Amino acid sequence: MTLLRAFARLTTGSSSSRATSNSSATPDSSVADDNMSVTSEPATLVQDEIDDLTLSVHPLASREGLLVKVEPPTTPREALQSGKRSPRAPCDIVLVIDVSGSMHDAAPAPVIPGQKDESTGLSILDLTKHAARTILETLDERDRLGIVTFTTNAKVILSLVEMSPDNKISAKAKIENLQPLHGTNMWHGITEGIKLFSDCDSSSGRVPAMMVLTDGMPNSGCPRLGYIPKLRDMGQLPATIHTFGFGYHIRSGLLKSIAEIGGGNYAFIPDAGMIGTVFVHAVANLQSTFANRATLTLTYPSELAIQESLGDSVEKQAPIELAGSLTPTSQLTISLGNIQYGQSRDIYLCASPDAWSKLLEHDKAPSVKAKLHYSQMTSTTYAESAEGILSDPTTLDAAEIAYHQSRSQMCAFLSTLFPIISDEESQQNGEHQAVSKASDQIPLLHALISRLPARTFTDQKNQSLVQDLSGPEPKGQVSLAITNAEFYRKWGVHYLPSILNAHTRQICNSFKDPGPLQYGAQSPLFIACRKALDDAFDSIPPPTPSRYRVGTYSKPINMRRYHSSSNPCFAGSTPVLLASGRSVPIRQLRHGVKVLTPRGPRRVAVVLVTPVRREVMCRVGGLVVTPWHPLSADAKSWGFPAQMADSAVRYTGCIYSVVLQPDRDPAAHALRVGGHWGVSLGHGVTAGGDFRAHQFFGDYMAVAKSLKQIGIRKGGIVLGGGTRRDEKTGLVNGFRRAMMRLPRTAAELASMCKV
Repeated sequence: MTLLRAFARLTTGSSSSRATSNSSATPDSSVADDNMSVTSEPATLVQDEIDDLTLSVHPLASREGLLVKVEPPTTPREALQSGKRSPRAPCDIVLVIDVSGSMHDAAPAPVIPGQKDESTGLSILDLTKHAARTILETLDERDRLGIVTFTTNAKVILSLVEMSPDNKISAKAKIENLQPLHGTNMWHGITEGIKLFSDCDSSSGRVPAMMVLTDGMPNSGCPRLGYIPKLRDMGQLPATIHTFGFGYHIRSGLLKSIAEIGGGNYAFIPDAGMIGTVFVHAVANLQSTFANRATLTLTYPSELAIQESLGDSVEKQAPIELAGSLTPTSQLTISLGNIQYGQSRDIYLCASPDAWSKLLEHDKAPSVKAKLHYSQMTSTTYAESAEGILSDPTTLDAAEIAYHQSRSQMCAFLSTLFPIISDEESQQNGEHQAVSKASDQIPLLHALISRLPARTFTDQKNQSLVQDLSGPEPKGQVSLAITNAEFYRKWGVHYLPSILNAHTRQICNSFKDPGPLQYGAQSPLFIACRKALDDAFDSIPPPTPSRYRVGTYSKPINMRRYHSSSNPCFAGSTPVLLASGRSVPIRQLRHGVKVLTPRGPRRVAVVLVTPVRREVMCRVGGLVVTPWHPLSADAKSWGFPAQMADSAVRYTGCIYSVVLQPDRDPAAHALRVGGHWGVSLGHGVTAGGDFRAHQFFGDYMAVAKSLKQIGIRKGGIVLGGGTRRDEKTGLVNGFRRAMMRLPRTAAELASMCKV
């Protein structure tokens, strides 16, 4: 049996021969099949029975706290009854857009160390307009859109109007005509945005939301006694307020506080590479809303001293003592805001174990009572009740309890970095303000990581929290932001409140961090909405660069570079050391060729060839490699090219990855390339702190199956078109087939990939 046949058998079940036959389809039919797997509509949503929202209270056996779970249905009732695709929630969205002069600043694509910024001619406002057009593209007659701009003063560009075809054309023109002007009067923009909801019908069934985007600090029209007291004085706001800070010169503490008092979310957009994913997730969360204005009320014996555990926020309320009770009784009210289909809200509450034990000595059945009130974008209020008997501990899985305890501990720690200013005479009253020196918190961070309950569990949810805190780059951004003083000052003070918000509200806010990616992963509706927005962002015509002078030539802009991830590959000229001691360019490898690995000679099984144009790659000595392909000098300590690069380059041609013969030893899955060891695909390290760890790239069977689905050609060559993501998690889970005519001969392939 040949090595290639052995490789094929690895991925084949009982119907192996038929599957193998299908993999060699014609180029046209192969591309069509791949499109079905990558861009098809979500599957029909059907369940055996219709579920409503459930509320439950779970006392812990340790008596140190309890978990309250709010579990909405996975999909809308209409979809479950009809068996059709799930209808999204209609929305009333008001965009409040900063058009101050700084919005004309350049918005370069994200770069890696050592790379010079490549000017695209796009400004921050250009990309903001593209994001607004993306939102517009996914709206229809069920939705309404309004637009307010703010500079020295605010201006209503578009009142809330239904998104009929004619109104969408008009809205698009108004978005395109936005121009940067002068100062930054954000307060006027917010108040004008709120006014647009004044005539809203509370029974419309639409999700009301205001989205505020700015790249700077308000410098005119600020309320004398602070934004938060003024917003609090307005009472119940007609819409949730979501804030977005672009760049490194923002007042992120204010933006976070506005989002909290507005029942919304704050997101940090560090560079142009994040603008797509942040807006896509924000709107997908709105469109998958099950309920709004959700409030949880807990009633319990005062001795328990129950406390919220997620840290401080401007909407946090203190418990109150209830009058007229036979025994001291307290009540705690927690605002939950919007609840999304398929995403539970899990509130972990701390309690006094000693008081708990004493209560059980004197009362046979002390309890905690919970009541949830919520609306479904109508004037009707619904209520659910539940009770947890303290003598009856929960039967929830230990991993789930550890996850929510860990999430709460992480949020409580991050919250200490951003205390709330309490000064009634200050314009910053009610704002979060970052501590000046995060280094003082490093011992506490290390203590948190070492005692985190999630560390002892290997499931994806628990490990995602560990990776957020201390995983290898590009994970572990929390530790990186805190332990490096320069990073903390530049981006940590803006990023940390953003990820804190995501974990507090259990919201997926981007594709960037492992932890927030867990939220919404069980919601078919959220996944479908996110995918529709993804496709719209990538496919609608790119913005016209506003920073080019008249007559200046500019290249076509592909918006995927503002919303993408790279492949783990080497340039075609990369020298590979064979088992014989001779070196050949990696593009000459074919299946069956013996190469040298840290464990001696191993044969090549498959070579993945991916054509690219102007791909960002790193030059490490004489090696040209993608930024996140693990390298090692000794095959023991691994790192990323992005961290060790001499410079960055733009590469056009074909990039290559290799799969070696099956071997359970990860050290047998590396090639000697340009004086370094470079990891090969399917190396066997799928989890943990190893730089090589990757859930897909490390899984030999998953890699083999994906390559086989694309089709393995003569010589073990697979022509790929990049990576694809899991629609639920946003993580890489396979390879795409190249969207082009496949080369029919080795000479044609060599010609196409000549560098």
